[in-house]
Amino acid sequence: MTQTQASPQAAPARAPRIYVLPTRFGGAFVLFALLTLIGCINYLLSLGYALTFLLLGVWVVGAVSASRVLTGLHLELTPPERAFAGGEALMEAAVHVPEGQQRTPVGVKVGGVLTWLPAEVPQTGVLRVPIRLPTPQRGEVPLPTVRFEGHDPLGLWHSTSYPENTSSGSPPPEDADAGQAGATLPPFLLVFPAPEVGAPPPPLATQRESNPDSQRRAGDEEAYGLREYRPGDAPRRMAWKQTARLGTPLTRLYDAPAASMLTLDWDDTRALEHTEARLSRLTAWVLEAERRNAAFVLRLPGVVLDVPASSGQVRRALELLAKYDLPAPPPPRSRRFGPLGRRSA
Repeated sequence: MTQTQASPQAAPARAPRIYVLPTRFGGAFVLFALLTLIGCINYLLSLGYALTFLLLGVWVVGAVSASRVLTGLHLELTPPERAFAGGEALMEAAVHVPEGQQRTPVGVKVGGVLTWLPAEVPQTGVLRVPIRLPTPQRGEVPLPTVRFEGHDPLGLWHSTSYPENTSSGSPPPEDADAGQAGATLPPFLLVFPAPEVGAPPPPLATQRESNPDSQRRAGDEEAYGLREYRPGDAPRRMAWKQTARLGTPLTRLYDAPAASMLTLDWDDTRALEHTEARLSRLTAWVLEAERRNAAFVLRLPGVVLDVPASSGQVRRALELLAKYDLPAPPPPRSRRFGPLGRRSA
């Protein structure tokens, strides 16, 4: 008789720590309550004791309320499609709020940028707000410290939570407990070089394709064929004579000479002294090629990005320029902080 060994279960996610500290108003509030208690003791005010302990009870309940504000929240940060050095990266923060969660103002702080979430929660239970981060330099920039901030309804206590980055990109299930709260964060922000302002036009390639048909694209200059009519075709493109003769609606096809292929070579920027200036000019040329919808070849020292068979060449070119001559970023480490922002074990 064989015994089957039970598969080990995954360790449950650990709930992020929530640190609660009194605000300035909360400190003044409890100081006032203690002064009231001293006055009651000196003057034997029996009703004053009731007021004093009521104030102290409100103060303690406020701490519990502040700790529950950040319970069960799950944060998803979506990196921007493009971010250039010297500007800002526009990220989208999606915060999943548990059903029935107490709603007091909650903020998401990324680095030094604090963004407060709207008070009204939509039916989807997801609050979405844009977050702008400054991007002073290019490359794979580590994501700054991310944390939740909140307070109780009276503003007596300030709560802070540093969500742990989860491995999966999906939000926690609806029946998940508070221990499965956390955040889905990108490992880093990819910042492209700032495009040069007033850059000269990119140089043309010295070689052309030998196939003349590859030198043509869709345009409005020369008619070269017919096809069946499709809903939405312009009436001026209709081939009325052929349509009347054959009895089938036909549309003319037009073409034009294709745009010349561009070559974006590192050696063509030798007039510039600094590496960042040369990368800025190449970035401006890549964006100009995208604007023209023209094919291009990017040549960097040791790397050649040829004309692709599919789309996505502009993205790959910008990634090569962003990572050029930069070391690989270290792997992200788990961040744990104490109540005063210090790293704890």
